[in-house]
Amino acid sequence: MRKLKLIATLTMLAISVFQLNAQMKGNFEAFNAEKDELGITGQYFGKSDKKGYGYRFVKEADGKIVNELHYFEKKKSTEPQLKLSMKESYYSKNKVKLFYVWVNANAAGYVELIEIEPGVLAQVGQSSESANGGPATLDAQRKVSDIYIKDQSKFDAWDLETAQAKVDMIIQSLNTEKIAKETEEWKKFDVYAKNINKVVFAAQWYHLQKQGYPHKIGVNGADFKTELDMGGNMMFMAFFEVPPKLKYPGHQINIENEMNGQKVNRETLRKKSAAWSNMVKILETKDFEYRQSPTRSIREFNQYNSQFMQDYAAIQLLYDNKAKFKVGQTYDVTVRFYSHRDGENGDLLAEGTVKLKYTDKAKLAFEGDPAKPESKGIWAQFEAFLNE
Repeated sequence: MRKLKLIATLTMLAISVFQLNAQMKGNFEAFNAEKDELGITGQYFGKSDKKGYGYRFVKEADGKIVNELHYFEKKKSTEPQLKLSMKESYYSKNKVKLFYVWVNANAAGYVELIEIEPGVLAQVGQSSESANGGPATLDAQRKVSDIYIKDQSKFDAWDLETAQAKVDMIIQSLNTEKIAKETEEWKKFDVYAKNINKVVFAAQWYHLQKQGYPHKIGVNGADFKTELDMGGNMMFMAFFEVPPKLKYPGHQINIENEMNGQKVNRETLRKKSAAWSNMVKILETKDFEYRQSPTRSIREFNQYNSQFMQDYAAIQLLYDNKAKFKVGQTYDVTVRFYSHRDGENGDLLAEGTVKLKYTDKAKLAFEGDPAKPESKGIWAQFEAFLNE
C-alpha cells in the first residue's frame, strides 16, 4: 500500500513538473498565427528565464493610429500588462523598430524594446531620464538587460554582449543624420575645419579650449604651437569629425605616443602592473562627447596643486629616449587617439605631431638641478616609480 502511495506521489510530482515546464515554455502560441505589417507579433521567450511571453503590434485602436506594442505575460489575460509606444520617426526614416514605456517615474523605470533581428527583441534600459517623459535621446547610455526570441534555437547565437553591440550599431545609424548636420555647422569655423581628425598643441590649456565651452569653438587657433619647450607645459587636444561618444558607444579611448620609431600607448602600460593601473586611468568614449576632446598634457604645471602633473605613458616614451636628448635640439613626437575595445585598437580618430625642444630649462627639469640635489629631476622620479 505504501508502495502504491509512493508511486502515486511520484506520478503527481512528475505531472506538476511537466505542467510547470509547459508554463515555463510559454502559452502564447496563438500569437504566432497573427499577422501584422511589422512582422513582430508572436510568442517570444526570455533569455534570462526561458519563459514564454506574448507580443502583439497594434496599429489602430478606437479609430486612431496608435502604433503600440502590447506585452502579455499572463496567458488568460485579454488586456496587455504593458503598452509600449513606437518611436515612429525611427521607423519611417530608418526602419528601426523601437518601442518604449515608463514603468515608473524614475530613470530606472524607462524601458525600450528594440528589434535587433526579425524575431529578436532586446530589452534596453537607459541611465538618464527624458525631460518630457518620452523616449530617451539618441545620445543616452543604453544597456541591454534581456533578450526575447521567437525561435528558441537562436538562444546560443544571442548573448547580452552580442545584443549590446547590435543595439549600439542601430543607435549609431539613427544618429547619422543629426551628426552630419552638426558637423556642417562646426565646419563653419576655420579652426575646426582645418583640424578635423587632428591633434593640436599649445603651451596652455586655455589656448586650446575655452573653459566651460567644450561643445563650442572658443579659440581661434592663433596660439596653437608646432614646437614646445620640454621645460614648460606641453598640452594637446584632438578634434573629431564625429563625437566618439556617438560613433563608438561603449568603447574606450587609447592614446599612443611615438618618437624615433618607438611607440607607447596607455592601454598596454595600464595593464602592466597595479602601479601602472593606478597612474594610467581608463578613458571611456562616454566622456568624449564633443567634437573636441578634453584638453590633455604630456606635462603641465597645476596651479591648484602648485606642482607639475604628467602623463606617465608619455613620460615613459621620453624616458626610453632620454639618452638622445641634447640641449638646443628638437624631437618629433606624434600623438594618436584610437577607439579601443576588447583589448584592441579600432579606428584612428585623430593624429598630430609636435616638436619638443630640449632647452636648458628642460635639462634642469628632467635631469635635476646640481645646485639642489635634494630636489629630484623627472628621470629620477620616474625611475622611483618604475622600481615600486
